[in-house]
Amino acid sequence: MSTERNAAELHAMRHSLAHIMANAIQHKWPEAKFGVGPVVENGFYYDIDLGDVSLSEEDFATLEKEMKKIIDAKEPFEKIEMGIEEAVDWAEKSGQPYKLELLNDLKRAGTTSAKDIDSEELGVSTSGKSKVEKVSFYRNGDFTDLCRGPHVASTDKVGAFKLTSVSGAYWRGKETNPQMQRIYGVAFSTEKELKEYFVMLEEAKKRDHRKLGEDLKLFFISDSVGVGLPLLLPRGEAIKNELMKYMRAKEEANGYQYVSTPVLAHSKLYERSGHASYYLENMYSTSADEEGNVFYIKPMNCPHHHMIYEKLVGSYRDLPLRLSEHAGLYRHELSGTLTGLIRMRGPITQNDSHIYVTKNQVEAEFNKVLDLFKEVYSEVGIKDYWFRLSLPDFTKEKYAGDKEQWEWAAKIIRKCLKESDLPFVEELDEAAFYGPKVDVQIKNVLGKEDSIATVQLDIVVPERMGLTYIDANGDKQHPLVIHKSIMGAFERFMAYLLEQTAGKLPVWLSPEQIRLVTVNQEKETTEFAEKVAEQARELGVRLTTDNDNESVGKKIRSAELMKIPYVVVVGQNEIESGMLTPRIRKDLEVQSDSEPRSVEELLKTIAHESSSHVIKTTL
Repeated sequence: MSTERNAAELHAMRHSLAHIMANAIQHKWPEAKFGVGPVVENGFYYDIDLGDVSLSEEDFATLEKEMKKIIDAKEPFEKIEMGIEEAVDWAEKSGQPYKLELLNDLKRAGTTSAKDIDSEELGVSTSGKSKVEKVSFYRNGDFTDLCRGPHVASTDKVGAFKLTSVSGAYWRGKETNPQMQRIYGVAFSTEKELKEYFVMLEEAKKRDHRKLGEDLKLFFISDSVGVGLPLLLPRGEAIKNELMKYMRAKEEANGYQYVSTPVLAHSKLYERSGHASYYLENMYSTSADEEGNVFYIKPMNCPHHHMIYEKLVGSYRDLPLRLSEHAGLYRHELSGTLTGLIRMRGPITQNDSHIYVTKNQVEAEFNKVLDLFKEVYSEVGIKDYWFRLSLPDFTKEKYAGDKEQWEWAAKIIRKCLKESDLPFVEELDEAAFYGPKVDVQIKNVLGKEDSIATVQLDIVVPERMGLTYIDANGDKQHPLVIHKSIMGAFERFMAYLLEQTAGKLPVWLSPEQIRLVTVNQEKETTEFAEKVAEQARELGVRLTTDNDNESVGKKIRSAELMKIPYVVVVGQNEIESGMLTPRIRKDLEVQSDSEPRSVEELLKTIAHESSSHVIKTTL
């Protein structure tokens, strides 16, 4: 059986289970009002209005039992088509206001141009002029639901499932609409696959960067500060600082110049750039000051960098101009989407660069950017990533500029990707409003696809903002801009690395590289440990000493829980010999036994690992 066929059958199973769950809920609560019940990654959900009844996970066993009754009954899924007026009448008589709203919206739109109206639920048939004539329903047993399908042949063909969670969800995602209950389930073709999924979930919980952030004392979120506004502790800041130093050195070696811009900007700057038209809902703004001026808190660096371009560039001889900044940005994200360091409101420290080029320079500069991606990801240890060429869907009014220019830009990027020998896919409707982009895609610990970085070709904003240079013929031209962010946001990149390594960061990124464990608290021991710590600080090695009045075994275990690369026990033997024997974290060890080394040799070796960004230890 082909992968495509497997995926299609699994989709039908999950979609059918959403209906079976809704059917079971209707058996228990006949007055239930149903919203939408789409398939999602690994399963399904259904949004349901149960009035004053509040579901909890304690209800799942009862619901699953009722679902299994429906499954065991082997009820066939029967497709029914109705005219739009008949369907509206059905929704009214059935007491289903949410279905009625969807149908009335479709009726008012009149054609399939209404495809954005919760299309997962609408089975639409049209005439040659795309006018909506019929909608489809599916019936199993005593349950009928507005739906486009597909479904399995009968209820007993749905594989293995389990209900997992319930949460609140606003109808159609709008906070002004009624709040419904969203019940989630997971489903797979076999019980074996279902069990494997939950094993994977347990492993993912251990790797969740939010848990690791707490266990390793890296960051936390305080209600007093606000959701989506994490506070980095010293250990977390040490990781972020190493990433920033690494990228700055890389970029400066490749001709990038660092700048600094304010966190506030006058609203007219974002009106000039177009962000106020396309991005306003994600921007924080101040109240008008005494002169009536409104300022935005910076959600991106590009408009500010464009102002620097105007100051620095006059001629084509000044190009390419490569500007970089590590600035804290703030973006308004819905509270329900916030996820630790991965999705936050700020400060988002963007690894941000803008390369201003002539049209003839685009291809060469884009290739250099792709080469830098490969170099950085190889050194940092990122594997199994691919690129997604994100293109516009011109049936939607969210993209600015000339279609011919967009096609030219996409052609250049596609050529660069092919020549780079990097895996890539193409996807519509994911481009920035000002040009096509290449997103770096990876699978997270849950197997879900994530974007961790991006490079974009801006073919719109420079002209809109009136950015110019004088070409070799003495004529004014508009530059193009390559927006590059190899690590994306440093905080998000740190979260990704934590989850991929389960917190066992390479030596150069570990906030604590060595821990000295003293066998006692005698003066001779503490003085020796302090001398080692002084030498470490001089070499830039991050070292701490555990001189607590605890057993050596307990202190070693504490260091292991903090996932410290090297642990060294300090006692009389070490003091007399001046030799240290490190305990090496298992994932780093490349030999069965670590040998004693002089203090100087050990510290210099670790300092070298840090400066050269070694992933595995060289001891």
